Amino acid sequence: MTAVLCQDKPWPHKFAPAPYGAVCETCGLPVEEALALPINQRESVLIKHDTLYTIDSTGNVRVWWMERDGAQYRSHSGIEGGEITCSAWTVAKPKNVGRSNETSAEKQAELEVVAEYKKKTDRKYHTDRNAVGGAKFYAPMLAYKYEDDLSDQFAFSQPKLDGIRCVSEPGKLSSRQGKPITGVPHIAEALAPIFEKYPDLVLDGELYNHDLKDDFNTIVSAVKKQNPTSEQLEAAKQIQYWLYDVPGFDIFSIRRRRLEAILQEFPNPALVYVPTTRVHDLEHLNILYGEYLADGFEGQMIRYDLPYENKRSRALLKRKEFVDVEFPVVRLEEGVGNWAGYAKAAICRLPDGREFGAGIKGNQEFCRGLLNGPVPAEATIRYFALTPDGIPRFPIATSFHEGKRDL
Repeated sequence: MTAVLCQDKPWPHKFAPAPYGAVCETCGLPVEEALALPINQRESVLIKHDTLYTIDSTGNVRVWWMERDGAQYRSHSGIEGGEITCSAWTVAKPKNVGRSNETSAEKQAELEVVAEYKKKTDRKYHTDRNAVGGAKFYAPMLAYKYEDDLSDQFAFSQPKLDGIRCVSEPGKLSSRQGKPITGVPHIAEALAPIFEKYPDLVLDGELYNHDLKDDFNTIVSAVKKQNPTSEQLEAAKQIQYWLYDVPGFDIFSIRRRRLEAILQEFPNPALVYVPTTRVHDLEHLNILYGEYLADGFEGQMIRYDLPYENKRSRALLKRKEFVDVEFPVVRLEEGVGNWAGYAKAAICRLPDGREFGAGIKGNQEFCRGLLNGPVPAEATIRYFALTPDGIPRFPIATSFHEGKRDL
């Protein structure tokens, strides 16, 4: 499955691997021209894109690459030298049909492949095998869900913020995925004297303002501006950097004392120390949780007195409340790739007639049956609060009903 005949010659095209713009090594014909040939003039134009490399948490080198054939593409991944997993084909769809900016399905597939490569290379993936292991960003510690229990280890409690995760290093603010944050230069300015004195320091926190606790979209809009205007920069000054950890090998009780000392040494209204309380027992933990909710915080974070880990860790737990509400189901949407043939989203109707999409809780067997059956009349949607526009945030369809919910 290499390619079409090379123009009118009896040999096939041979495309050089490339993330984009592959060209036939035999005749120089661009892949786009080959893709444009009538289907009866070609067998297939299978393009293997560059292989990317990374190191996983166990020290193994992992490989990843994509293949594209016309309007469809798929990924391959696995441990180098081991078994490689191949995803199902994802079929791209044309966009803006009939407009001046129309893109064909084939072109859209190319753009989507480029976007997938950018996601990988923005993180810890490298095109150079010899470069693996060099972190492209400082990965923050992520939390597991709290399960209504507290271990015997020393623990600390903090309010859970509804902000944008931000890891800061000298001259650099990054999101949890390592993307640069450029919309809050006043935060970088506030941190500059700290990093000048402590050049090896890394700080972990969230871009937040408790006055905007009910308006997450305003925080997102301010923080994610790539080329903000002077007016937008001025508006962004209301965003603060709420700090809750100093990543390192020390246990948390030592790290938090260091963070307190640093913020006392360099006071600045743009830098806020997240209140941290030593937990005595489960009753004390629950009391603190109630206080956080009463004060308008999203929930509770529990930190055990353990070293910082650059991954999801049991040293950090999250606890927050959701609500369950029934909404009429308008339609179900099918997934793509490995989820083709399964229901992936439920489109529901708000009381005012607007629609919103919710993910579906359930395995593939459940979602396949859901897609192949009649559209349910109603779904129970679990979500956390509403946006300022009245749309459920983080909605998940946890159950479906043929009529009004009766249980």
